[in-house]
Amino acid sequence: MRWGLGILAGGLGAAAALAIAAGAFAKPDEPKPPPKPKLELRTASQQEALATRSIKVAVSSKRGRQVRGEATLVVDLFPPHTLKLGPESKQLKRGKAKLLFPLSARKREVLEFAAQACDQATLAVEARAAGQTGTLTATLHPEGC
Repeated sequence: MRWGLGILAGGLGAAAALAIAAGAFAKPDEPKPPPKPKLELRTASQQEALATRSIKVAVSSKRGRQVRGEATLVVDLFPPHTLKLGPESKQLKRGKAKLLFPLSARKREVLEFAAQACDQATLAVEARAAGQTGTLTATLHPEGC
C-alpha cells in the first residue's frame, strides 16, 4: 500500500517538474507597440488662424519616418459648422514635424464670423505615425471676448 502511494506521489512530482519545464520554453512575450505620437496645438487663437490662414499642429514621435494628420474644426455657431481639414503628410525630422492645415476662403469666413460673435471653435486632430494614432482636442478662443 505504501509503495503504491510512493509511485503516485513520484508521478505527481514528475508531472509538476514537466509543467515547470514546459513554462520555461514558452513563447516569449510580444514586443511592445511603438508609442503614440504626441500632438501640440501651435495656433493660439482664432485671430492667429485667420492671420496665418492655417492651423498649425506640432507632432513628435519616437518612431516612424512620416506622419499623416487629419482634423475636424467645429465652430460653435447656430447651427454648428463642421469643417474638415486635411489630410496633411510631413516627413519626421529628428522625430518632429509641423502639420499645417490651410484654411480655404469659406473656412476663414466661418471662423471670422465666429470670432466676431465671440463664439469658440473646437479642433479635433488625429495624427498617425509608425502605425499608431495620437489625438488632440483643443479649443480656439476668440481674442478680446
